[in-house]
Parts: sequence; structure tokens; C-alpha cells
Amino acid sequence: MIIRKLRLLNFRNYVQLDLNFSSATNFFWGANAQGKSNLLEAIHCLSLTRSFRTAADQDQLRFGAESFEIAGEFIDERGSEHLLTILYQPKGPSRREQGKQISLNRKPLTSHAALIGKFPSVAFTPESHRLTAGAPAERRRFLDVLLSQGSPVYLADLQEYNRVLRQRNALLAQFFGSSTHNADRTLAAWDESLALYGCKIIQARHQVVQNNRHILQQAYAQISASSQILQLAYRSQFDTLPIEEITPQRFLERLGESRVREKQRGQTLVGPHRDDMELSIDGTDLRRYGSRGEHKSALMALKMTEAEYLKQRLNTAPIILLDDLISELDENRARQCVQFFSGRGQLFISAVSLISDPSLQDAAKFWLQGGEVTII
Repeated sequence: MIIRKLRLLNFRNYVQLDLNFSSATNFFWGANAQGKSNLLEAIHCLSLTRSFRTAADQDQLRFGAESFEIAGEFIDERGSEHLLTILYQPKGPSRREQGKQISLNRKPLTSHAALIGKFPSVAFTPESHRLTAGAPAERRRFLDVLLSQGSPVYLADLQEYNRVLRQRNALLAQFFGSSTHNADRTLAAWDESLALYGCKIIQARHQVVQNNRHILQQAYAQISASSQILQLAYRSQFDTLPIEEITPQRFLERLGESRVREKQRGQTLVGPHRDDMELSIDGTDLRRYGSRGEHKSALMALKMTEAEYLKQRLNTAPIILLDDLISELDENRARQCVQFFSGRGQLFISAVSLISDPSLQDAAKFWLQGGEVTII
């Protein structure tokens, strides 16, 4: 999968911008706050319908503008062309036209989820450090984005689980501290759906972790040039059970055991929304005890594994976005990262200065200054 052209209107610091890209490597460089990250962010929005920097579309709207537009021309692995457009209008002419509208080949998409996985991408950004150093929610999100790009079935299951979870949590908040049988009957109506979709999510996450451990360990060994082993494990409330025994019935039993505590706390205490992906080096927890260098190497290995998984799953190489690379990695790791991804699909890199590496000799280079882009 490659993006051939990008057009921006009133997006971030760009009034209007039209760029043609190389199908191999594209390098954006310039001082800070010139708009390098904005270009990679726009491509990420086209891929996953959302920014890697903010949850608010309004933040991407150029100051004083009434709307923004992102348009990309893609070519898939069969050579077919696709035009993808995102239009955001906080105050559209009608309620239906307000907010974010997405069209593919000039046909409006009624569901943004229908786009996920069609134009796959992997992003390494300044925010990515949270994956190894942050809270469990960051690692759950990593698994969910990975699996959703690779499987529309997983995405549908995840959406349904989250819908049921919201409803159930709302009921628990309503029945906070209650011990009535009516509360139990009402909650039970949601338990079966929560158990069904919760089991599907746990099993899918567990399987992707198990199946990609070897790739991750090879990538880490290549990056760190050491004999240390990066280990990966999926942790859930069902760890004492073999994966094949994590069934909806078992899930329902755990819900029953947690009923009193759930009503006391007003929230659902059982399910994949409380799980984690554990990273360790030679048995030592990375998040708590890992050095800065170990965190960087592990993060690179995870992103390499993510790209390999999507390529194998979708039979097309994802678009790779490496944002602000020099500030996130030392020079040696930055070169290793570039060398690994070069030739494995279309690559976009942003940095404050050029990276000296033979793999970048033929890259398309763009100099950015004051919202203007110059092809070098």
C-alpha cells in the first residue's frame, strides 16, 4: 500500500498544500514547529481516521478556518487507485454535515470503522514511549489497533464489547451500593453479551501475542546486539486457565464472584478492559526496571513486529510513519530503524536534521520552513 498524493486544506499550519510522494522513502526535515509532524499526522488520519496527537478534531483546524480537508490518493497491492477524503466542519450547514465526514472514491462512508485496515499504517511518534513505560491502557490500545487493522471481525467484536461495557457500567453506577434483586436481574441481562465478546477479545489478544513472540525477540536481538531476551506475555484475570478454557461460562462465573464488589465500586471489574501486555527482559519487568536504552530498543522491536504482523496478515506492507526520529532515538538506533524499514514498504520520516545513512541516499527529501515545503 502506498500513498501517492496528499492534499491539505486548512489543516494545522497549512492553508493549502499539494504533495507527490515517492513509493519508497520520504524524508521531511527542518526546525521544530515547521509542520513536519503535521504531514505524518495527516497520513495517519487517513489510515486510522484519527490523529496520533489529539483526540479532538478541532485541534487540527487551522486558526480562523471554518473547516479542514485531508485528501490522499492511494495505490493498493493490485495497482488499483483509491481517493480518500476527510472533511471536518465543526459548524456545517446542517446537523448532518457537522463534524467529520469521510468519503472513499467519492462515496460517503456511513461508518468510519469500515475504513480501518484498508490503508494500514504503523506509527512511531514521540507519544509511543507510553507503550513500554505507560499504563496498561496504552498496551491494550496497541493490541486493539493492531488487531483491528488486521481483522474487521475483531474490530466489530471490540466495538460491541465496549458498547455493552458502557451500558453495564452505567447500570452499576445507577445501582451503586444497592443489594436489591432487581439490580442483579438488570445486570444479568448484559452479562452474557459481555462474556461472549470479552472471551473473543481475550483469545484474539492472547493468540497474537503468542504467535509474534519470536519475531519480537529476533527484532530486539538485532537492535540491542545483546544476548538479552525480550519476553512478551498477555496478562488477564484468567491466567490460571489454559486459553481454550477461557469460555463465556467461565467469564460469567467470574462476574458472579465479583457482583458484590462491582456494586460497591460502581464499575465492571472483570474483562479484557482490565488486562495488560507484560514486557520483560530476562524475566525483569521492563516498565518498572528497564533502562532508557532498553525501553527504546523494546519500542523499536514492537513497531517492527507490528509492521511484520500487518504485512503477513493483509498481504500488503503498511505505510510506516517515523515522526521526530532523532529526538526519540539516539543516532545509532535511528539508523537501525531506518535500515530495517527501508525497502519494506513506503516510509515517511520526519527529523530536525538529515540522517546520514546509505539507505536514504535515494529518498525523496522535503525541506520545511514556515508552512512551506520545498523539494530538495
